[in-house]
Amino acid sequence: MGYVADRDLEQLTQFDAQISQFIRRYKQHSPAKRKTIILFPGGLGSSLTRSRTPNSMAPYFYDSVWVDCPLLFGGALLLKMSGEMDDNRHFVISDGCVRFPAANLVPYDGFLDWCTLNGFDWFAFGWDWRRRPDVIANFFLNQFAPRFRECVSRECGVDPFDDVTLVGHSFGGMVVKLALNQGGETVDAITRAITVGSPFYGYAGQLNRYFKGDPDIERLSFKYNERNLVELISSLRGPYTLLYLDEATFRRDQAALAQDRAFPLRQYPLTDHDTGAIADPYNPRQNGSAVRYPGDWGFDPAELAKARQTYQLVAKPLTGATKQKFFNIRAVQTRRGANAFETIHEQTWKWISPDFDPGRDDSPVTDDSVCPGDGVIPAWSARLVSTPSANVRTVRGDIERDKFEHMDLMLSPLIQAQIFDIMH
Repeated sequence: MGYVADRDLEQLTQFDAQISQFIRRYKQHSPAKRKTIILFPGGLGSSLTRSRTPNSMAPYFYDSVWVDCPLLFGGALLLKMSGEMDDNRHFVISDGCVRFPAANLVPYDGFLDWCTLNGFDWFAFGWDWRRRPDVIANFFLNQFAPRFRECVSRECGVDPFDDVTLVGHSFGGMVVKLALNQGGETVDAITRAITVGSPFYGYAGQLNRYFKGDPDIERLSFKYNERNLVELISSLRGPYTLLYLDEATFRRDQAALAQDRAFPLRQYPLTDHDTGAIADPYNPRQNGSAVRYPGDWGFDPAELAKARQTYQLVAKPLTGATKQKFFNIRAVQTRRGANAFETIHEQTWKWISPDFDPGRDDSPVTDDSVCPGDGVIPAWSARLVSTPSANVRTVRGDIERDKFEHMDLMLSPLIQAQIFDIMH
């Protein structure tokens, strides 16, 4: 088998241990009709481990890379990819939700505890957010789900998909949507799917990373700088799909986006700095010798083209029975009872020289306006316009009193109450 297939087998082996834990929890509960939740964490929200030895040098032993102490000593650079392969052919796989108590980074523990308290059987489907989300959706449908159902059915005498809810937070909701697109036996068996703060039309935070890296990571260690972080981020396949929606999707959905009474999107959110024309991040073009993206720091135009195709599948309308079981929860921050305007909305984009240097040159991207949202995802982006209106839930929470922030949405009792209501 090839590298990717071998890595998938390693990931399935890791899931086998977690399936066994699910079965043990399941057997401790009463045999009454049960509900199962499968959680898809958001981008950066799944813990990643890296094999100590490269592919073909089994047995493999894994060390935590994201997120744990190695992050403080340059460990994030070990997550770099080469196409679909990992750096130096050392497998990187997920082992569940991210947990870093030392930094108070436990964005999903409280939600899983809430599931237990409410009698929901849960499984945390940790996934490698560096990889293409369509690849993860295929893996879930074709490899994980059959294995999960077979193991639980054999040990517990019941199919966990008898009443199953997929819950996708942020980027995880995009993976859920891509899975639903495919239809088939497994999708038909899914009772409902809920997204929480998922950027169906992109968000402002990703574009600047291709020019200046990530300042939150950079400040953790002297081993990080703008240049090596831009190279790292540019090598990752998955985040290319997080850019603002392409122009074709905007043209198709423009009327529906503008007609959202509470949170309309009336014009394209990313424009050229000089002309005000639409600046489609998936169709960068050139302006004489000037370009949109850096040419010397790993940015991959072929991956951008692939991401455009994948993104359009994320925004593709669902139909029939699948559409009816799809729910979107969008979070809106408030202050003193009014919507807070603290989520980046519109941006302008300058052309750059082909020899742009992340360590020397200023970013060509400027944040121009803000709008209601969860601090990261605009409210207008967290609702797929083809979702039935009755299936769209808008949840408002005070930034300070409710600690209402994008990363911690799954910990919010306000969000949990909506999930409970949808499931019942």
